[in-house]
Amino acid sequence: IVLAVRLQGEYDKLVDLYTKELGRVEARVVSGRRISSKLASHFNLGNRVLVRLVYKNQFTVTDVLEEEVVFSKLKNSVLALRVANLIFLLRSLVPMAAPDLNLWHRLIASFRARSFDFKIFLKILGYDILLARCDDCDSSRIHSFLVPEQVFVCEDCGGRVGEREIILVN
Repeated sequence: IVLAVRLQGEYDKLVDLYTKELGRVEARVVSGRRISSKLASHFNLGNRVLVRLVYKNQFTVTDVLEEEVVFSKLKNSVLALRVANLIFLLRSLVPMAAPDLNLWHRLIASFRARSFDFKIFLKILGYDILLARCDDCDSSRIHSFLVPEQVFVCEDCGGRVGEREIILVN
């Protein structure tokens, strides 16, 4: 699953992927910025792709096929925002090279069903909401997860931080 794409150098791209076998990896797409590149068009945020990677000092993409286009079909919708928030959560909390089959299968099921329950993903990542308390006021009425600090907050306390940093769980 494509989590991010960044430009690197004059012609290349770096893609952040979550894979079944390797977990989260960053791979170089050689000449991925060129208009004539056969690889570049497949790496859209949220897409499920089949990639062939080669490792020599870093991962390099040698081949790619789109298996499922997700995000580009959802643009300008509430669901697109949920996918973007999920990808932000994964990029923030999932370490590199730590495969988790439970997380992988939940991601695939969620993308197929077009349903994203952040409580489940947070639980898989070790942040279970059932026993959580607000980090600021100790309330048990959890509303959001503050990603940079990795803490739960209630609605009142969550209103004091920027929206880009918070994942709504209720």
